[in-house]
Amino acid sequence: MSGRQSFALSEDDWQVVLDALSNTIFNEELSEEARKKAKDLFVKLQKELPRK
Repeated sequence: MSGRQSFALSEDDWQVVLDALSNTIFNEELSEEARKKAKDLFVKLQKELPRK
């Protein structure tokens, strides 16, 4: 996928996304590469999302 898209999610929706990424990070059935990509995205989102 190329380009960058922007869309608004509610705080609850973002929590679902973060929870899903967290589950992916710790899923030992997935490849190490997939888990690393999920972790990198999780960290990036944590840094960019506004804090309460």
